[in-house]
Amino acid sequence: RHHARGHADRHHLAPVTPRRSAAEGAPGVGGERVEGRRAVTELLTAGRRRVRTVWVAAGRSADLTELADDATRRGVPVQHVTREELDELAATEVPQGVVADADPIEPAGVETLLAAPGAFLVALDGVTDPQNLGAIVRAAETAGATGLVLPRHRAARITPAVTKAAAGAIEYLPI
Repeated sequence: RHHARGHADRHHLAPVTPRRSAAEGAPGVGGERVEGRRAVTELLTAGRRRVRTVWVAAGRSADLTELADDATRRGVPVQHVTREELDELAATEVPQGVVADADPIEPAGVETLLAAPGAFLVALDGVTDPQNLGAIVRAAETAGATGLVLPRHRAARITPAVTKAAAGAIEYLPI
């Protein structure tokens, strides 16, 4: 595979438009755009979803260099971009120097969630704030939940803000 090095010009960047509308309007749960160091690290580590591209801002820290090297070892294309380009790609205010594009989270059926040994589900109703949803996902995964049930309507979808607030827990908790 070809891995871009140095500053990529705008024409070589994968979709520049944040995926907010796709995540909010899609019938699935979302999760295609992942932002923040911890969230992208766990996305790569979990290996449950295909990661299409990781963008890393220039002038990055040792943490981001390690993250980019990990992505490269896993065969994920890494694009080094300016901070301005990264900010344009990001849907959150502070993407922490890294944004990834991945396959959406594959929703699990309720029957499948209930069939898990020792099923411990967290069912949500009316949680519309992405920060709250991310915090709930993080707490549920930490508490040992085996799944999360999100309603189809009047609830937040898995947006970049949710994946960032969940700090990687979204990669391990079936939804």
